[in-house]
Amino acid sequence: MDSPLAGCKDPGMASTPEWATLLTALSGSLVGGLFTFAGVAWSQRATRERELTIDRMRHSRDKADHLRETRRQLLVDMAEYVEDRQAWYDNMENLTGRAADLAKLTLHPNQLTGRVKLYAPPVIQQLWVTLLAANATIVWNIDLGNYQQDEWGGGALDDRTCVPRAQAAADLMTAGIRAALSDEGSELFGLDDAEARLIAEVNALPTHPHREPNDELIAEIRAEAFNRLRANAG
Repeated sequence: MDSPLAGCKDPGMASTPEWATLLTALSGSLVGGLFTFAGVAWSQRATRERELTIDRMRHSRDKADHLRETRRQLLVDMAEYVEDRQAWYDNMENLTGRAADLAKLTLHPNQLTGRVKLYAPPVIQQLWVTLLAANATIVWNIDLGNYQQDEWGGGALDDRTCVPRAQAAADLMTAGIRAALSDEGSELFGLDDAEARLIAEVNALPTHPHREPNDELIAEIRAEAFNRLRANAG
């Protein structure tokens, strides 16, 4: 005989309602979706940050390359100007050429001075100031008529100290340009190292066909330039 409770369901064994099962499934899917979305978002953010970092590095590298090329071109232009002035000094020293011709420039220094102040290392700036001052002294003497011309068209300044000083300043300028072109990051050198490097470049200058370098004047001008630099640094 069947038990009267055989057809009754145990309340503790009641089946889970369908809506609860569906809710559980939806919750699991939602949580999984959120994790997936968060993972994708994190991955995209990491990718964007990596791309931004690469862009910043590329921009910095391009900027440094542009600055390096700008400085290199400035130094080349300065070297051409110095060569122009050296020819001027040589003509004056050898009593050839008229005063008007000797004063001509193929490249005016004002075209360079602004760039020198912006881009040139401090040593180059000081040597440039000295060279321009030597040029100005020569032009000043010519303008005052302190220039003697002979019957063959040659001539020389009355003050025979002006041209040798300008030649020494030009030699130092050439040596400084050579050092700056060959030493990447030379503006980071200490003043003692920079002065030693300049001396080495002066000693390595090609021999001039018509004159010997004036070692005493070169040393004097170099000392003046570095004294100004050390005074500014102090």
